[in-house]
Amino acid sequence: MIQSEIEIQMEDKKTANIIWNAVKPEIKNSPSNRSEMEMRLKDKTITLRIKSRDSTAFRAAINSTLRWIKLAYDIKNLER
Repeated sequence: MIQSEIEIQMEDKKTANIIWNAVKPEIKNSPSNRSEMEMRLKDKTITLRIKSRDSTAFRAAINSTLRWIKLAYDIKNLER
């Protein structure tokens, strides 16, 4: 079993809440049975907890989740 906890600190609570709400459905509906993911929000910090059976599933879970977070962050910061 491989596991990790990653904390990502946003610039403010509002941004953290927007990102958390955007990514939470992806975490809850993750199709993999090789990894378990959990995401928590406290103030302006998003905490990811990932547990995987093997290194390939672990890497895939981390890459996917960080990609979702970056995409949500980039969309939030689009200038109009």
